[in-house]
This record gives sequence, C-alpha cells and structure tokens, in this order.
Amino acid sequence: MNWTTSKALAGGRVAAVVTLTGVLFTTAGGSTAIASGSREGLEGAWAVQVTLRDCVTNAALGAPFNSLVSFHDGGTLSESAGSLAFAAGQRSPGHGTWTREGGHTFLQRMIALIVFDTPANLPGTPGFNPSLPVSPGFFAGWQTVTHTVRLSDGDHATSAGTNAFYKSDGTLYRTGCSTAVEQRFE
Repeated sequence: MNWTTSKALAGGRVAAVVTLTGVLFTTAGGSTAIASGSREGLEGAWAVQVTLRDCVTNAALGAPFNSLVSFHDGGTLSESAGSLAFAAGQRSPGHGTWTREGGHTFLQRMIALIVFDTPANLPGTPGFNPSLPVSPGFFAGWQTVTHTVRLSDGDHATSAGTNAFYKSDGTLYRTGCSTAVEQRFE
C-alpha cells in the first residue's frame, strides 16, 4: 500500500468516526434519569441474556448470549457483548443513551463499532468450518441496537427491539430483532 492509498483509507475512517460520533451525540439529548440508586430506575449494572429472533415469527435464532449493560445516572449507558458471532476484538463496547418512556418502561439506544470484516461461517454453506463459531459474517462499520426495556421489579427486566448493521460508508446491510432478560448485578 502506498502513501496515497493509506492516506485515502485513513480519511475514510476519520469520516466514519466523525459521523458515528455525531450520531451518538445527537441521540444523547432529552435523557430523563431517575435518582441514582433507585430501585424504580435502571441505574446500575445489569447481567443481560440476549436472544436473536426472527423478526416475523419471533423464533429464536441460535443460543442466547450474555452481555453486561451499565445504565448511568443522567441517561447514558455502556455495554459489553459476549456474542461469539464476532471475532475476538471485532466489536467495540457499545455506548448510548436511555430515557424513561413512562411508568416502568424505558428506551435504550446504543452504537458499537465493527472494526474489521469477517466472512460468514454458516452450516450448509460452502467453506463452513465447524471448529469456528457460527457467524453470518460482518463488514467493518457499526451496529445500532434499540430496545424497549420493561422493569418487572427493582432487580429484573425484559426487553425487545431491533439491531442494524452499517458498512463504513453508511450503507445498511443487515437488520434483525432480539429479546433479552435482565437481572441487576450487585
């Protein structure tokens, strides 16, 4: 790779990061938090079990995976996903916002970077390697997740929503649905 090519690629990456930062900051407005430490709110660390779903039938797509989500006072959140569909180091932690929609219902939105491409590894397709995790494959870019969270009590919640994957140039290439069960960590 010569200097001109390297410089052009770096410029594209900078543009993608600037765009992602703008998306993240524009979603941060309007957060409504509940007093820190309140059992009526989301603030705190949560152990989350996520199940990917068929958006039409709601059938589970594979085994659930674990994530950690921290809802911060002021309406921001951070997330670490444990899905084996991503290669080690391929997906950044998620960052985002949450707002109270009313009663015990909240909206969470997050974004995570997908740092590099990986090919699909799916049973029944050419090149499937059963010694590797099953994965639909991903392009470098970013992922967004939007879920509606409902507290069932101060320590338990369920959520459902959508996810979307974008290439570095902003092209949407995959959408999906998921549900989750959540338990407050103390």
